[in-house]
Amino acid sequence: MGEKYLRPDVLAMSGYTPGEQVNQCIKLNTNECAWGPSPAVRAALASYDVDSLRLYPDPVSRGLREAAAAVYGVTPAHVLAGNGSDDCLTIIFRAFVAAPQKVACPWPTYSLYDTLATLQGVGIDHIDWLPGWQLPTAALAATGARVTLLATPNNPSATLVPRDQLRELARALDGILVVDEAYIDFAHGGDGLGASFLPVLDEHPNVIVLRTFSKSYSLAGARLGLLFAAPALIAQLEKVKDSYNVNALTQAAGTAALRDGAHLIELVRKTIEQRELVCAALAEHGWTWPQSEANFLLAETGSVEVATRVYDGLKARGILVRYWAKRPDLNTKLRITIGAPESNQAMLAAVKEILAAS
Repeated sequence: MGEKYLRPDVLAMSGYTPGEQVNQCIKLNTNECAWGPSPAVRAALASYDVDSLRLYPDPVSRGLREAAAAVYGVTPAHVLAGNGSDDCLTIIFRAFVAAPQKVACPWPTYSLYDTLATLQGVGIDHIDWLPGWQLPTAALAATGARVTLLATPNNPSATLVPRDQLRELARALDGILVVDEAYIDFAHGGDGLGASFLPVLDEHPNVIVLRTFSKSYSLAGARLGLLFAAPALIAQLEKVKDSYNVNALTQAAGTAALRDGAHLIELVRKTIEQRELVCAALAEHGWTWPQSEANFLLAETGSVEVATRVYDGLKARGILVRYWAKRPDLNTKLRITIGAPESNQAMLAAVKEILAAS
C-alpha cells in the first residue's frame, strides 16, 4: 500500500528499459566493448591498498580529472566526473531545469533523457530527425528549451552530427546544448578527438560535452563518465552532484585507462575492423542502415515480421540484439552491437539460417 504515496508522475512513467541481461548469452544488445580494459587497469586495481577503502574517496576525483585534462586538451577545471555519464546527465537536469521549463532532443535517441525529464518534473520536446538522420537545427532552436540534448553518434542510429552543425545549433539556442559523445571514439575511422566538440569547447560557453568509459574504454561495470564545460559552469555543477559520486576503485581504474592511450586505440581499431566485416555480411541479405560511426549499427530488415522473426530466432539461439517491438519508428529495425569475432560470426550464421528457413 506504500505506493499510494509515490508521486503521480512516477507511478505513471514506464521507466528506462535497459537491454536484456541473460546469463550465458552472446550479448550484442547493450553496446559494451567486446574486449577487456587496459592491462594498466588490472595493475591499478591489483595494487590498490584495500585498507584505504575505509576512507571516503576524493569527492572531486582530482587525479582522474588531471589525467582526463591531459588526454583531452583541457584543464582539470573543465572536468567533472560522474558515476557513469548517466550521473552526469542527472547533475545537468538538477542544475538547469525545473517546472515549467523544458528540455528538447532530436528523436529517436537515448530514452533515458525522457526518464530524467519526468523525474525532474519537466517536459521534453521530441523533434524528429530530418530525412537521413540530419539535424533539425531550426526546429530545435524554436523549442525554447532550457537544455537541448544531442547524442552524437546518436543511439540508436549510430549517426554522427558534424562539428560545424553542432556549433551552428549552439549559437542558435537560448539555452544549454549537451553534446553526448558516448560513442565518439569509434567515429571518423577512430579519430574520436577529431570528431569531438571538445577542441572548440571554450568558444561555446553554453555547451556541455559528455564522455563515458563504458564503451571504448571497456569499463561499463566500473560506472564512470566525464562532463566537460567552462570552469564557471563546472563550479556550479559541483554543488548539485552527490557528495562522493565516484568510488575510489573506479577513480583508480579510470585514471589508469586514460593513461594507456595505446590500448584505447587498439580497442577502437579492432571494433571498427569487425564493424566492417559485419556490415559486409549483413548487406548480402539486402538489409540497410545509416552509416555507423559507433560500435553498433541500426539494421533495417524491411518489415516487422522479419525483424520479429530474426530477433526471436537469435534469442532462441542464445544471441541477444536490441529490438523495440512496440515502437513504430523502430519496429522494422534491429540494433546490433559489434562484438568479438566469434560472437559476430555466430550472429551472422544464425541470421543466415533464420532467413533461409523462411
